[in-house]
Amino acid sequence: MDPKKIEYETKWLIDHPQFDERPATIREFLGENYLNIDRKVRPGIKEALIDIFGEEVNGDVISVVRRAMVTGAIGIGKTTFASIALPYMAHWVLCLHDPQDYYDLLPGSRIAFMQMSTSEQQAREVVFGDIFARIKHAKWFVDNYPYDANFTKQIRFAQKDIWILPGDSAETTFEGYNILGGIIDEMDSHKQTKDKDYADVGYDTINSRIESRFGNRGLIICIGQMKKSTGFAATKYEEFLTDPEAHVVRMTIWDSFGWDNYLYADGTRKSFYYDVKRKMIIDKALGELLEKNDNMIEIPLVYKKSFENNPEKALRDLAGIPPAVSDPFISLVDRIEECRDRWKENQNQFSPVGPNPTRPDFEKWFENAPKTPLRRTAHIDLAISGEGDALGLAMGHVSHLVEIDGESKPYIVIDFLARIKAMPGTEIMLSDVRQIIYRLRDDMGFRLKNITMDGFQSTDTMQQLRKRKFFVDYLSVDKSKLPYEDLREAIYERRLEFPPYMTYLNKGDMNQVEIAVKELMELHDDGKKIDHPTKGSKDIADAMAGVVTTLMGDRTYRRGVASHTHSEVPNESQDFGSMTRPFSADGFGLGLSAPLPPSTSGTGIAIPQRLQPRRDR
Repeated sequence: MDPKKIEYETKWLIDHPQFDERPATIREFLGENYLNIDRKVRPGIKEALIDIFGEEVNGDVISVVRRAMVTGAIGIGKTTFASIALPYMAHWVLCLHDPQDYYDLLPGSRIAFMQMSTSEQQAREVVFGDIFARIKHAKWFVDNYPYDANFTKQIRFAQKDIWILPGDSAETTFEGYNILGGIIDEMDSHKQTKDKDYADVGYDTINSRIESRFGNRGLIICIGQMKKSTGFAATKYEEFLTDPEAHVVRMTIWDSFGWDNYLYADGTRKSFYYDVKRKMIIDKALGELLEKNDNMIEIPLVYKKSFENNPEKALRDLAGIPPAVSDPFISLVDRIEECRDRWKENQNQFSPVGPNPTRPDFEKWFENAPKTPLRRTAHIDLAISGEGDALGLAMGHVSHLVEIDGESKPYIVIDFLARIKAMPGTEIMLSDVRQIIYRLRDDMGFRLKNITMDGFQSTDTMQQLRKRKFFVDYLSVDKSKLPYEDLREAIYERRLEFPPYMTYLNKGDMNQVEIAVKELMELHDDGKKIDHPTKGSKDIADAMAGVVTTLMGDRTYRRGVASHTHSEVPNESQDFGSMTRPFSADGFGLGLSAPLPPSTSGTGIAIPQRLQPRRDR
């Protein structure tokens, strides 16, 4: 060994006689004498580890902070971070001559490091599996403190009674342990009830055990994506920002990989600027001037398309920024109107349903148009009383497939929208709604067999529809955000069209409202579900979301439909109607029987005729 190195190590141990050997710095711990993974750890994760544990070893405490959070984008390496942090804490304590004496514990007391996940099985199989792998293959642990191989669900260093344990957020998980350090994994995915958030319970339990046994010498770390602006992660994030003994890391995917991966040959960044609040791309020169603005972020060009097509998803998954409660759920409101305009252009017709709010009437053109056997699905957003919500009804189908970013996705046409509002003091007759469904199939000839609806007063209607040979499923667009996320994705990717439905909100109103556009523009994420503003509504939006999520999730609706490239999607092209309309020349979007001839309008490329769907047995 280098004499200077020997001198340094000797002096350090003289200054810190409580240690048998000097613990490694976090950088050294990644090297070949310890974990031997230095080259495989991303720059952003290394920086986060150094921020929390320090560049140099502190002979009094494991870390430079008592509380920490590592959050951000999907895939930044949070699991890798945890698989390094817990073994490092154990390593630091194992270097002590007598850990129990150092922490004023009784001889034989177990010192534990806890990794808490959403369930005990998740804890063992995901993060803990990586922790086990780090220690199993680390030269320092193998040579100095091999773990007890008799225990496969825990890591026990019997020589000094140091344990690393997986667990869930149940309070019983932590009983009997002197917890010095803990990691709460997937912090916004733990079970929640009306009365408590289990992530909060687990945090408080671990933190109280650290403080009661070790004072301010322990460390608790929260890791995971911040999925909502009002959840556990967001609350702790704001708390830690003002805590002098806490440190917060919110990492983008490009921070994780390091900007060195996004450079031109001259060393300048391949990037653009984005206004997070207004959700729009900013001129780079202006962005550089406003770079210190909290709403301005610099992003590698490789992610530009993601921010153009779905800014909320890109901000959450790539930048680690969850939507604010006050933000509109669909921020690219111009694309909502594009959906309506495409329907008008492609179908060359007005709304299939009239404006009567108490009794929707189908227009004659809609009733009498010939149809091909394209499968349909409908969703009913049920309501009963005229004092509350209206009933929303929508039907739709997949007209063709489009390729977007290498993935084949359905182009969805909403055939009609209908809103029914009972007069005050009266009720909506669900038998009348069922009659509409029967007419669509039996009289108008639509191939409608699948119906979804929410649960409110739906049991009898489900039974009656099943008697008439419909397949009926329960689908709530409030219990999961997926239906609305599917709807937003289709709107952003220009894979949806719906009719320009004008109606009166109430019987006797003087002005009609374009209800679908109004509801979609007013949607917001309240942290628990996608909701409407006070005195607003989302009955039609709910019905559309139900239809879209069914057509997105069930691949049987794609059978027999033609595929088109992304350039043929109704995007910048003004010739979508003639180029890709998969219907007969009279233009109704209802799946008419005669195919269009190949069209070269606006493209110079012959587009093949639509493939007719085959009938299922």
